[in-house]
Amino acid sequence: MLLSDLLGKPVHAVDGSSLGAIVDVRFRRSPRTGRHEGALELIALVVSPHSRHSMYGYERGRVNGPLVIAALIRWLHRKSRVIPWDCVSRVEPDAVVLGVEPPVIPLDVRSPIPLTRL
Repeated sequence: MLLSDLLGKPVHAVDGSSLGAIVDVRFRRSPRTGRHEGALELIALVVSPHSRHSMYGYERGRVNGPLVIAALIRWLHRKSRVIPWDCVSRVEPDAVVLGVEPPVIPLDVRSPIPLTRL
């Protein structure tokens, strides 16, 4: 699978509802072995309920760009969240389908994680 196969693809919850579109992914690199870099492992999807466009790095909080553009990107990607790859059941040609209810992990690390009742 290629990254381009995932970007922009809609994500559907277990109940069939739409959670948004994949705008980015997160990888973990395995340890280096000798002179070779470690392999990359896909660990999470970044899903935006309001936009299919890239965040251009503004979600990392360290981009020093025009304030107006940063505000626009924040608004377009409000309520974006990180969904662990372990929650994915299957990747279909037109959507990614989750097999379990994903945890609520906000994209902005400064945002509080909502508490859920058990």
